[in-house]
Amino acid sequence: QEVSVTGRVSPDAEVSLAFERGGRVVTMPRDVGTHVRAGDTLVRLDATELDAQRAQAKANLDYELVKLAELKKGVRAEDVAVSAARVESAKVSLRDARKNTLDKMATAYTVADDAIRNKTDKFYRNPRTRNPEFSAPVTDTKLVSDLQQSRVLIEDLLVSWEMKMSSWNDATDIVVAMEESEASLGEVKEYLDKLGLAINGILPSSSATQTTIDGWKLDVSTARTSVNSVISSVVTAEQTYRASVEALKISENELMLKQSGATPEAIAAQEARITGVRATLSGYDAQISKTVLTAPFSGVITKQDAKLGQSITPNIPVVSLMSDGKYKIEANIPEVDLAKISLGDHARVTLDAYGSDVAFPATVSAIDPAETIVEGVSTYKITLRFDEKDARVRSGMTPNIDISTDKREDVIMIPSRALTTKDGQKIVRVLEGEIPREVVVEIGLRGSDGNVEVVSGLSVGERVITFEQE
Repeated sequence: QEVSVTGRVSPDAEVSLAFERGGRVVTMPRDVGTHVRAGDTLVRLDATELDAQRAQAKANLDYELVKLAELKKGVRAEDVAVSAARVESAKVSLRDARKNTLDKMATAYTVADDAIRNKTDKFYRNPRTRNPEFSAPVTDTKLVSDLQQSRVLIEDLLVSWEMKMSSWNDATDIVVAMEESEASLGEVKEYLDKLGLAINGILPSSSATQTTIDGWKLDVSTARTSVNSVISSVVTAEQTYRASVEALKISENELMLKQSGATPEAIAAQEARITGVRATLSGYDAQISKTVLTAPFSGVITKQDAKLGQSITPNIPVVSLMSDGKYKIEANIPEVDLAKISLGDHARVTLDAYGSDVAFPATVSAIDPAETIVEGVSTYKITLRFDEKDARVRSGMTPNIDISTDKREDVIMIPSRALTTKDGQKIVRVLEGEIPREVVVEIGLRGSDGNVEVVSGLSVGERVITFEQE
């Protein structure tokens, strides 16, 4: 039994390739007609920047792996000794910073005392009493009253400041001392600013010449400058002290960690960092792979649109490839014949290019489960593959296919033209002597030669009527 159809020869595999990302072509593309093997590079884009980023990620991975190895191995005695030395050095730095801060605060008191009692008390009578009298010729009575009250408060501040300073020792809370000193300096600065405002407003008169006024202004300016300068030095000393405290904490923690060894949590955290760096490295590998088009199978290049130096747009095919020497046949089978065909059925194929006398053996390799509508008729696509590689076969040729769907031997066979249909039954007319008689038969396979198998109803040797002359 055979099913005969026509179809189309096409490559066993064909594909059009495009880049997922854009870039500039940096390798000479393969020409059309070139034979390539699976995995061969077809086109490559510039990946210089990605290569550099990958190299950095690889270096980071190597570094993190070394750190993990050190954690697992444990800390050497030499490393512990180095950390211990850093702690001692930090302690010395902290002691020096503490002493420097105390010295700066003592200097600050001295500068403030000099600015008030030596450089500016000349503007008062009885400046250190509870009733100082402002003697400079300032006409703003409210400002004068304010200065006199402020001078009393400044005197109390200087006395208290000196007492606290005299009690400083190794047990003194230096942070509190710094805060108090900075607050005192702030009040002194505010007082001197107010005094400067008053002195700068004095005009020459019979009681104060311009020369005298200029001298007063210089004294106040000098006092203010020295106080501002010492404020800056105290702030710097405080910052140095606080940095020294933090440095000591860091070095002590480092020593403690080295003495106790790496904890499971520390090792797990380092392993997590390595996982992250590896993920970054894999990401760069994935991006670099997108700059190369490789052949997914061995074959022949059928299209090449890439040129050296050209800028490529993503997702636009630039190379097409078809399998080399391996072809398949695709044909559409009417649904009435589909049940006759099975995977593995053999077929005799002839090609229009070589005539009906040149046959090429093929085998059914696939049957589509879904229908294909051709001119309003349901058909099913089947695929056949040539049994042998043959250089004469080309893509696009038209094949004539005879598929052997079944075969039986030693059967009763009659020409199909001897069959008629009556009341839904197959009828054959046989001769008994010279008298025709109708016999109901059951038929089986139909051959491509026009004969039909008779399963029952006839015996070997019976004569059937195939043609009756009128």
